[in-house]
Amino acid sequence: MKINEENWQKLFNIISQYLSENENPDIPVIQYRKATELLEILNLEIPTQKQDEEVVFETVKNYLKYSQRTGHPQFNNQLFAGFNVPAFIGEMISHLSNTSMATYEISPVATLMERELVIKMNKLTGFNTDEGIMCTGGSNANMLAIHCARSKDDPSVYYEGNKKDYVIFVSESAHYSFEKAVNLMGMGLNCIVQIKNDDDGKILPNDLEEKIIKAKEAGKTPLMIASTFGTTVMGAFDPVIEIDKIAKKYDIWHHIDGAWGGSALLSDRFDHLTKGVENADSYTWDAHKLMGTGVITSFFLSKHKGILKQANSTKGGEKYIFHKYENTDFDTGTNSLQCGRKVDSLKLWLNWQYLGDQGYKEYVDKLKDNADYFVEKIKNYPDRFKLIHNPEFLNVCFQIIPKDSNQDINQFNYDKRFELVREGMFQTNFSKTPDAIFFRHIFANNMTEKKHIDQLVERLLNIQ
Repeated sequence: MKINEENWQKLFNIISQYLSENENPDIPVIQYRKATELLEILNLEIPTQKQDEEVVFETVKNYLKYSQRTGHPQFNNQLFAGFNVPAFIGEMISHLSNTSMATYEISPVATLMERELVIKMNKLTGFNTDEGIMCTGGSNANMLAIHCARSKDDPSVYYEGNKKDYVIFVSESAHYSFEKAVNLMGMGLNCIVQIKNDDDGKILPNDLEEKIIKAKEAGKTPLMIASTFGTTVMGAFDPVIEIDKIAKKYDIWHHIDGAWGGSALLSDRFDHLTKGVENADSYTWDAHKLMGTGVITSFFLSKHKGILKQANSTKGGEKYIFHKYENTDFDTGTNSLQCGRKVDSLKLWLNWQYLGDQGYKEYVDKLKDNADYFVEKIKNYPDRFKLIHNPEFLNVCFQIIPKDSNQDINQFNYDKRFELVREGMFQTNFSKTPDAIFFRHIFANNMTEKKHIDQLVERLLNIQ
């Protein structure tokens, strides 16, 4: 397929039309089809013969037509959304250059950009080191936290494997990635100890210390405490100052999973939630979730200089890729679990370069303003809406109260949420506790304005 002016124009026209449609209130967030129906429409069988190049453009059109429009202002379904042109340009150029992140030699600009982003983000956490790496998501970053904590506790694990009966302490509301991580690392799910939450979804420090003491009395080795900045459901921020005192008292690695709430550090409006972050040992930060850079833009950060190389470097690569030369200190592959690693730094770099610190503060503040506006709107209708919690971040969990008091409120909310999904005009999520099923509306979308919130509330009020 040729790269010529005609094909570029075709592609530009498709992209331009798609983006303009996102601003049209009559265009749905998704043209919903059941999976079996969509398979018939798309005909995804791989052909045996070479096709005319026009088939590529038709497939792109259909892909965009039936996919979720995450840049649509009424997409508030996931912990990522929105659209930013500099990040979009960065994604395209990264693929155009098609380099890997293993060494400075193969990716000189991107490795330097990643290093500077790590330094910048570590300054915001208060770590003040250049220790960090971009990875394939928050789940991978959380696993790296356990990996580094274990390496620091017992460097011989590198050769001899697990010799201690380790325990990882996580919130009841912690992300499930910790369970996957300990399974993959051969530590077993039984090493996870869940800590009770208060009514707002935050770790109870007293319960944490009691369970640490209990684990030690049982002859186990407390390895890591995982706090959370922005739990998945409620958006809760754990009390890290109190947790860190406990971690220091018992010499336990303290990790903060800020995959969702990490970007709260960009705005002083959240200082009361993030205070004490500088005392932790490591930090997960997904920039794609709140900085509008597109999936994936994830970081693992640490205050412990050299811990990534200690945990991840091997001698195998020295024969053909990790050479001793003038730029060795800028190679990243020895710090990473991966060899081939996609360039994700350029899109964040361009977006941050364009917005600056002040622009990103305003970016995050706008999302908070939208969340607060939505909360106040639904509070105006106490006969129709019930807040599940007191939102302090960008998650708003609520129920619609059915007009018929005989209807089961949980089943009603479950059914109506999927009714909205199939309708396609508004995309929101849902969650549940042992007692309730409720809407979970996420404010991560920089394209959402207050007029769109008004439209959503009007639609919710008309649900029968």
